[in-house]
Amino acid sequence: MERAIIIQNLTKSYGREPVLKNLNLDVPSGTIFGLIGPNGAGKSTLIGILTGLLTYDEGEITINNLELNRSNEITIKKDIASVLQPPLLFENFTSIEFIKYICEMYKNVPDDLDDKISSLFAYFELEEFRNVQAKQLSSGSRKKLSFCAALLVEPKLLFLDEPFESVDVISIGRMKAIIRKLKENGTSIFITSHILEVVENLCDDIAILHKGEILAYLDSKSRRELQKDSSLSEIFEQYVDVSSSSIEALDWL
Repeated sequence: MERAIIIQNLTKSYGREPVLKNLNLDVPSGTIFGLIGPNGAGKSTLIGILTGLLTYDEGEITINNLELNRSNEITIKKDIASVLQPPLLFENFTSIEFIKYICEMYKNVPDDLDDKISSLFAYFELEEFRNVQAKQLSSGSRKKLSFCAALLVEPKLLFLDEPFESVDVISIGRMKAIIRKLKENGTSIFITSHILEVVENLCDDIAILHKGEILAYLDSKSRRELQKDSSLSEIFEQYVDVSSSSIEALDWL
């Protein structure tokens, strides 16, 4: 099976504090892949490295069959898009200016771009914010605007870091429908989340990241077998020590 991402012995530290420790991970092409873990596990750091926003100390990364390095960086970035937490927007641009600028930056400006933007704005109830500056948008609207921009550049690989954070329930359902449609069309999707329900019914393969290390990789087949007897939450707790969080510690309640 082809791989959208291959990570070998990846290490990243902030000062003396290791965040990612000799991390190895393969992400199959054309799938919805979920990376789960508690807050502080290293998920956002990994996304930052894969999208070129952060450097790393050691290791090798291959994205869409190209080694991530200075000579390939621009070529790789042309085929990827991301929705980060928090979203990175141009704060003084209006919503429509931001969308069009991103499309121009990716050199993806089809004749029907205005129609596509209008249909997305209607779908995500952003039309009333068309001429509103990004800095004036709510957290949920900022996330939806970033998601719309990522869709319009038609990436081969889409990174979603906590994609449903601050987003309303109806829009979450609509985002999930689009993510599934992208998969049908051959796009690879990499989702990080600390909320297990986000990935349980959406992702094909799931990896558990804790304290900078991959503790388990569950492909769709192994997940089906394990989840006959246990929920994803129970499986997660088998790998991540949560004993110190017992409700008994709150005996004063």
